[in-house]
This record gives sequence, C-alpha cells and structure tokens, in this order.
Amino acid sequence: MRVLLGFGIVVTLLSCAPSRFIKPLNHKQHAISASLGGALMNVPGITTIPMPNTSLGYGYGVMPEMTVYGNWYTTAAIFGDIQLDAGCSYRVWKNNKMGVTVNPSVNFIVDVFEKNARLWPQLDANYYVDYWTRGDENKTTKQKTNFLYAGFSNWFELQSSRAHQQEQPVRLLFNPQIGHTFQRGKWDFNLEVKFLTPYVSNKNIVIDYFSPFGNFGGMGTYFGLTYKL
Repeated sequence: MRVLLGFGIVVTLLSCAPSRFIKPLNHKQHAISASLGGALMNVPGITTIPMPNTSLGYGYGVMPEMTVYGNWYTTAAIFGDIQLDAGCSYRVWKNNKMGVTVNPSVNFIVDVFEKNARLWPQLDANYYVDYWTRGDENKTTKQKTNFLYAGFSNWFELQSSRAHQQEQPVRLLFNPQIGHTFQRGKWDFNLEVKFLTPYVSNKNIVIDYFSPFGNFGGMGTYFGLTYKL
C-alpha cells in the first residue's frame, strides 16, 4: 500500500492534464470533458509510455469570453488521493483567426490514508491560431475548425518544505506546451505535448522519466475530449 500510495502522489504532481478550454465556450453553454495522459516514463524491458492519468470535468460559459470549469482526477482516486481543480478560461484578445487566453486555477489534493492535503495555484496562458474552418454553426452545415496553440502552464509551490522536512528547492513549476484541437460540431478532440520543468533535475527519483533534456525535466503527452451541450 505504501508503494501504491507513493506512486499515486507522484502521478498527481506532474501536470497531469492538458490545458482546459483553450477557446472559451459560448455564453451559457455547457460542456463535459475527459482527459487521458501524463508524463512519459521508461518501463525497463518494455517501452516508453505515458502515465495513464485520467480526469473528468465540466465547464460553463458564464460570459461570452469566460468559461468556468472544474475537474476530478479519477486515476488519483484509485491510489487514495482526492484531486480536484477549478478555474476559468478568459480570452484577453482575439481577431478573426487568432486569440490569447489565460487560465487561473487551483489544484487541491487530499491523501485519504495519511490525511495530508496540499494546494497549488496554477496559471496557464495560450496563443491559438485557426488554420482551417468550414461551415457555420448558425446554419445547417456542420462547423469544422482546426487550431494550433502554444503556451505555458505554471504551478506555484506554497510549501517551504517537502517530505522529511527537507527544504523545498523549487517554488515554480514551469511547463511549456504545444497542442492541436479538432472541432467537429459539438465535439472537440485535443492532443497536447508538455515539456515538464525542463530546468529541474530528474536524477535520483523513483520513476525513470523520459526527457528530451537529458537529466532534466520530462515530457508529457495528453489527449482530451469535450462534448458541448
């Protein structure tokens, strides 16, 4: 159980979901979402695979340019961790083909076995570009849009110490990201790659993470699915 619990905590800490609502929903629109993926890890004698982190979520367009959302991390629950996040996506600028959104949010985790709780503020920002659009959602033709985006995700560590009262050496977890979204009517399909803390050493840890930066950071791949009601 101690091994599984430790693994569960590691799973929850490395930015275990793609960016949320790169484009905000329409005003008063509802959506349900799911995501799968995580940091790539090397499995000895097998291959390199992404951690199977999963989450389920809900979003609502409270304003034409702002969507609020919340998510529950289902894989973390298997290992005895209750992990939730809540935040909003706000579009600060757009024209007919491009836009910029920011996502302030909070991540909350409770370890039900040890009764420990942690909270991380998070701030994401993304720039997106539409490169193919067909149809009009106000007409009978089905809307189809593809867009690319790039940005970053910041997790802020509030604790001054980590396990065994060791000093917390890293207070900012910076994760650049690139992604692609297919919009097909009410469905959105999203693929994203994150470069996880490329300035933090990945040596002497339990899991052998794959990293394009050698002994620093890691890399994550994620798939997201959203259905707009």
